Parts: sequence; C-alpha cells; structure tokens
Amino acid sequence: MDYDNEKVVVLQDEAGNEIEIEYIDSCEFRGERYAMFMPLENDDDEVVILKYDNVSSEYDSFVPVEDREVLEGVYSTLREKYAPELEKLDKVTDE
Repeated sequence: MDYDNEKVVVLQDEAGNEIEIEYIDSCEFRGERYAMFMPLENDDDEVVILKYDNVSSEYDSFVPVEDREVLEGVYSTLREKYAPELEKLDKVTDE
C-alpha cells in the first residue's frame, strides 16, 4: 500500500511508544476539532479518531476520545463529507 509521507504522523503515547498513522481528515463536532487517522500497520479498516488538544506552529497534540457518542458523531460527520466519493467506490466494488 502506498502512503503519502506528508500525511504520516508519528504519535507518542505516555509510555514513549511510537506508532505511525496516516492523517485522513479533520472536522469540527460539537464545537471541538477532531482528526481521523489510519494506522499504517493495519490489516483491517480500523480508523483512529483523536481530539485536538493543542495546535501550535511547531506541533499538534491530541488526546484520545473515549465517548462512544462523540466517536460515532465524528465518524458520521466525516463519512457525510466523503459520501459522493464513497458511493462511487461502492458502485465500482459491487460490479
């Protein structure tokens, strides 16, 4: 699979472990900014949704989202944004 290196982000957890993820898009939901990522080491269609915690000229920081309603709302918001492209992809896949 090809990745856009400009969109690859290295996240570091509290224990110092690093994981590479690819930035997909961001959106606003209930007055907060969220970003959607896909882990590079991912065999399924799992995505990661994180809330922007701090945005600066040097780096952005994120916090995990644990509220299921927020996760579903952010996912739905981004899915709606890409609905036309997803419909085209679904048609091609069904043929």
